[in-house]
Amino acid sequence: NNTIYHPDCYEAFRRAKAQGALVVHNHPGWRRPNMNIGPFEQKAYDEGLIDGIEAFNSADLYPLAIERAKKYGFFLIGATDAHISTSRDYLAFTPIRNMTLIFAKDKSLESLREALLDRRAIAYGWGTLSGEESLLKDLFKASMQTRVERTDAAGVRTVAITNTTSIAYTLRIGDDNPFVLDAFTTATVAVAAGEKLLLSVENMWCGAEEHPVVELDF
Repeated sequence: NNTIYHPDCYEAFRRAKAQGALVVHNHPGWRRPNMNIGPFEQKAYDEGLIDGIEAFNSADLYPLAIERAKKYGFFLIGATDAHISTSRDYLAFTPIRNMTLIFAKDKSLESLREALLDRRAIAYGWGTLSGEESLLKDLFKASMQTRVERTDAAGVRTVAITNTTSIAYTLRIGDDNPFVLDAFTTATVAVAAGEKLLLSVENMWCGAEEHPVVELDF
């Protein structure tokens, strides 16, 4: 750590990266009136000194950080910002603390680093997930099991969708009102003959105002 310090923050970033560090822009919206990129940030971004950015910090979600990640090639982080016990911060409100899901080939540091630099990470916090659209879709598909319970005379299928994970999903079909598919529960939906089962996953964010729309096979 001592060799990283320098009065010039940019030089400190350069020294950290020379040691192989991945530099993350923490809580980019904290105590700020907006999420506009300031000159200090812009210089660090343009010089390639930043590798990742927080989408979640404690109970704060920064949707515009997702747009920055897309523009500058940052990976996304979900962080607790815990200064005390995480059980005290989280257990009273949510059973799962913030975390970063990294899709690495194995648990080695090399694989973790490679996955982060390739942006194969999803930020989780307070029941919400943010990341690359393709990763979010793959995670959601892997989380669901489907089966056709019956088909009526008009060809309408009643499809059961089972959530096999600990995360509840908020789902919307077309312009209908959203519904919540809780952890380890099953819901049924009607799919007309010849139509696909398309679900907008409203608690997944792939942009500041974008949710992935996933087609489930059944």
